[in-house]
Amino acid sequence: MGDSPVNNVARAMAVGLELGFAIAIPLVGFLLLGLWLDRRVGTAPLFMIVFLLAGLATVVIEVKQLILPFLEKRSQKKEGPRN
Repeated sequence: MGDSPVNNVARAMAVGLELGFAIAIPLVGFLLLGLWLDRRVGTAPLFMIVFLLAGLATVVIEVKQLILPFLEKRSQKKEGPRN
C-alpha cells in the first residue's frame, strides 16, 4: 500500500469530490435558508445576503481544513528528511 500512481490518482479524486461537496453544500444550504427566511419575514434580499456570506465563510474554513494537510505533506516531501 505505497504511493503507487493508482493510489495517488484515487486520493486526488477523493479530495476533489470532497472539495466539491465542501463548497456546494454550505453555499446552497445557507442560500436556501436565507431565501426561506426572507419569504417568511418579508425582508427581500437581507437574509439571503447575510446567509450567503456566512456560507462563504464556512466554505473558506472547510477548504482550508481540507487543503492544509496536503500542502504540509507536499512541503515536507520537497524539503526531504531533516537531520
